[in-house]
Amino acid sequence: MTTELIKKAKLHCQSLIENSRCKGMQFHNWQHTKDVVRNAILIAKHEKLSKNTVEEIIIASYFHDTGNEQAASGHEQRSCEYAKAFLSQNKFPEECITTVTKIIKATKMPQHPKTLAQKVICDADLAHLGKKNFGVKNNSLRNEWEDYSDMYFTNEKWCTLNISFLKNHRFQTGFAQKYYSQQKLENIKTLKALLPQQEP
Repeated sequence: MTTELIKKAKLHCQSLIENSRCKGMQFHNWQHTKDVVRNAILIAKHEKLSKNTVEEIIIASYFHDTGNEQAASGHEQRSCEYAKAFLSQNKFPEECITTVTKIIKATKMPQHPKTLAQKVICDADLAHLGKKNFGVKNNSLRNEWEDYSDMYFTNEKWCTLNISFLKNHRFQTGFAQKYYSQQKLENIKTLKALLPQQEP
């Protein structure tokens, strides 16, 4: 689905991300945003949402990490402000702007989505947890945390942290539960195999 507004939002968000510190970030970069949009479209299509709702989800997906251009902390609120300013300028209906900002806010960790649209973006944002490229994506996130947030972990601590996160995480939509859950279990097994073996 491509509308003129979506095209504008894509270009606007790409400029925000690629002309800021996000350009050098290993995980929260333009590729991640494109991945989330692609995942969101796929999930929303399966969930049979209306065209207007899908448009709102796509726009929210493009904007959801734009606030990272300043800092990771509080980036969801800044992302909402960027989206609101852009959508207001483009004469998007006020009630739809409110919906878009609520969809963006739903991505804040820990996630507590209420509407199906919010569940779609949450699953789209964390879809890599249930994909075969999880290891690559997760390593990129670890490097980003080290370089941009001064957060350092031993290999054992990193694996333990991620095992706990994956075990406590639940996909929200029927599509994600069906297509991502099994691989997520495999990713947990892979992480466990990296831990030092306990003495019998």
